[in-house]
Amino acid sequence: MSVKLIGLSLSLALCVGTAALAQQDYPNRPVHVVVPLPAGSAADGVARIVLPAAEKYLGQPFIIENEGGAASIPGTARAAKSEPDGYTLLWGTVATQVSNPNMFKALPYDPAKDFTAVARVVGQSMMLAVPSSSEIDTVAKFVDKAKEAGNLSFASAGIGTSAHLCAELLKLKTGITLRHIPYQGGSQSVLDLMRGETNMMFYSLAQFQPGLQSGELTLLGVAGDKRSKFKPDLPTLKEQGFDVVLTSWYGVYARSGTAPEIVDKVADAINKALKDPEVVAALDKTGSEVYATATPAEYQAFTDAERKRYGEIIEAAGIPKS
Repeated sequence: MSVKLIGLSLSLALCVGTAALAQQDYPNRPVHVVVPLPAGSAADGVARIVLPAAEKYLGQPFIIENEGGAASIPGTARAAKSEPDGYTLLWGTVATQVSNPNMFKALPYDPAKDFTAVARVVGQSMMLAVPSSSEIDTVAKFVDKAKEAGNLSFASAGIGTSAHLCAELLKLKTGITLRHIPYQGGSQSVLDLMRGETNMMFYSLAQFQPGLQSGELTLLGVAGDKRSKFKPDLPTLKEQGFDVVLTSWYGVYARSGTAPEIVDKVADAINKALKDPEVVAALDKTGSEVYATATPAEYQAFTDAERKRYGEIIEAAGIPKS
């Protein structure tokens, strides 16, 4: 063997050995997690419950970096450009992984190519609420009112969110016309709903709690395939004759090309944290239900299937790509 070939072989062996050592040594420094939404948002709140609890299983701290705005695109794009070494992760949402690629013509990232699923964390049932001043107390009555008025509005926490697409799906299933009023986040949208400035909204239970406690909001139903454990007396929309099932969810993603051993280490730490009774109790207060443990491969399959399903809803609703 020539000296040149021997040198090349040694270089390759050194590279392979170094990569294997890095995987075995992972993590040897803090792990950054990009949350592409503002601090204080629903997604951020869940991340700040789960990630600190997972640190003791991972052996290093998680550093949360909020980068909100613009439909979560800038933060997600930054995570998509990170090194595939497991030291920069994405706190993914329905918007980042599922609806954005179906709603924007030229995203600066491709969720199918740039990310690999790590751990499915929680789901939040979307609940339909109206101002109590409307005196509407069932989904059927709301639909009748919408048909009669022809100009009712619905609020959402942003274009492409589960809250937005739940309402679009209700429109498709009933033939009603509703004017969409998107907000940059949830707090103001809920306040305006409480005041009767908008007529309806889908959102998580936790976000509606102030209005429910003050008596200014009324829940009509839950857009899940089963009743919420937090509101077991509240029927699903499906039970009421409206086939509207969409759930908001959060999970962790790594840059594509990250070693499976690293992905598995992070997934194991998060899944262990989600079995901690104190973590579950804290998540209960946010209206979040912990998913059954899924492997990274199972979570990837779930993400891909959701992307396809949301795409079909967006296309059927006639929402143009921007």
